Amino acid sequence: MISRVAESCFWLFRYLERAENTARLLAVQRSFILDLDLPDLERWHPLVIVSGEEKGFGERHPDDLNDGEVVQEYLTWSEDCLVSILSSIRWGRENARMIREVISPDMWESLNSFWHWLNGKEGRKTYRRSRDDFYHRVLESCALFQGLSHNTMLHEEPFDFMRLGMLLERAGWTARILDVKHHALGPTLDVPRPGEVAQWSALLQSCGATELFLKRFGGVLEGRMVAEFLILEPNFPRSILHCLDRAWNFLRRIRPEQEGPIGMRSADLLGKLVEEVRTHDIDRILSSGLHRELTRLIQATTEVCEAVDVDYFDPPLRIDKPIRRSKAGA
Repeated sequence: MISRVAESCFWLFRYLERAENTARLLAVQRSFILDLDLPDLERWHPLVIVSGEEKGFGERHPDDLNDGEVVQEYLTWSEDCLVSILSSIRWGRENARMIREVISPDMWESLNSFWHWLNGKEGRKTYRRSRDDFYHRVLESCALFQGLSHNTMLHEEPFDFMRLGMLLERAGWTARILDVKHHALGPTLDVPRPGEVAQWSALLQSCGATELFLKRFGGVLEGRMVAEFLILEPNFPRSILHCLDRAWNFLRRIRPEQEGPIGMRSADLLGKLVEEVRTHDIDRILSSGLHRELTRLIQATTEVCEAVDVDYFDPPLRIDKPIRRSKAGA
């Protein structure tokens, strides 16, 4: 498998996951602010922070940090925003176009149709008419594409790189979404304050975890339990531990043990990160500081992604011996 194809597989699913998570955040926040009276700074600005676009948004819209319409427009349609829904689907489709021979016809048809809807009049019309319907269509289209990949592709190396990219992207987003609580309410989890239960409920909803969490804990909604569920629950598909553990599984499929030096750095980094998270408990995380631990996890996941890039997509040129001209050719 050539590196160009592997890279497109990896980034194709990262972009689709990114679009889905941005849509989830925007949809949940719209519902959340209708049910709770929040200070202006806590209404829309946290979404800019959690998406990693605080600097970019601040430079382009310095006077609109609390303007919900401007934030939604930026995170949905801006071509300058690397995590906007439009940018993510544009670049996801571009990567899919480059590997048409690898993905199934059904996958290409679903993504291409979604792109033309989003980039055309119908997408804009739906956005203006019903924001909830618009975000639901984005979520539904991303889920359809992922489902088709499972059911219409051979589960071989291209599929492994796709899943690896998706899971690493998802782990980083779950950490960011959870960290938005720190920005909104601060690190204290022991004593619920007005609005805190609603914040935790919104965070669960943004990860698609509300029903699963309530089934597990019997309707008790406490910050400590929410944090533990989203970080350490091994069976929840969006928890940080689950995503990193499954990513480690796909990386081992790509690079089996005893395979040689290629891929060693990314395998070592991800293996150590999985073991570290697996051996943590929530008391240790909270005593260290939730924001601090989540920031470290985000950085560690980014380092794994960078190592995958160097190991498989853009390895440095290695010359074991100097190239010399022969005397005859000098």
